[in-house]
Amino acid sequence: MVYNKKKTVGISMVGTDGNLSVVGSFQIIQDAITELTGLLGIDGATVRDNYNALWVFTKTRAKFVKKIGWNNELTITSYISFISNAKIHINVVIKDADNETVLFSKTEMCVLDIDTQRIRKTSTVGVDESMLEAVSNPAEIAFTKFTETDLPTVDKVQIKSTNIDFSHHTNNSEYIRLVMDTYSVDETENKPIKEFEIIYANQSFERDVLDIKKAKSDSKDFVLIEKNGQPVVKCEIVF
Repeated sequence: MVYNKKKTVGISMVGTDGNLSVVGSFQIIQDAITELTGLLGIDGATVRDNYNALWVFTKTRAKFVKKIGWNNELTITSYISFISNAKIHINVVIKDADNETVLFSKTEMCVLDIDTQRIRKTSTVGVDESMLEAVSNPAEIAFTKFTETDLPTVDKVQIKSTNIDFSHHTNNSEYIRLVMDTYSVDETENKPIKEFEIIYANQSFERDVLDIKKAKSDSKDFVLIEKNGQPVVKCEIVF
């Protein structure tokens, strides 16, 4: 299935420059993925209730092609581009009213057993090869390997109740907000992000205290979020 949806850029989705923000973009990506899986009958609520399992995002990389402002119309397309025993990939493409690409992304997901917290085969929650779609992408997206260590700490935050989703762990999009909070308004307005990759290494939960670490350069930043010295999230941001 290729899922298409029209949407208008809402005021809650834009940054200080009036354009679709990184946080807003990742919220659209997450919504597109969950709506697609809902139509396929493999969404988070279904796999929880029927299979005692949960989907976890393991990584997402997004490429930002052009800016789009408040109240402009978007066409959002999502589809499954890869299926294996251990994981699936879901691609999301966002275009403007002129059919020009605003951004595109690829997300890797796997299934965890709720009781054991071990990875389960995707087929055990209803995924099958008929859900795979061969679609021409705007460009290929390759995930990177995060090798940066010993980054300086720039912030420390505690996870609150509003950061938690119905799987009772920190929502994926909340980590994007934590990463973007390490940038000033001036930086977000004058140093546009071209690519953003986030790797979800471990889960965090309500009341967990997270250390946010960051290394900066002119063309690329790395952000590492840790809990008790263990990685929770790793990010590469390309300018």
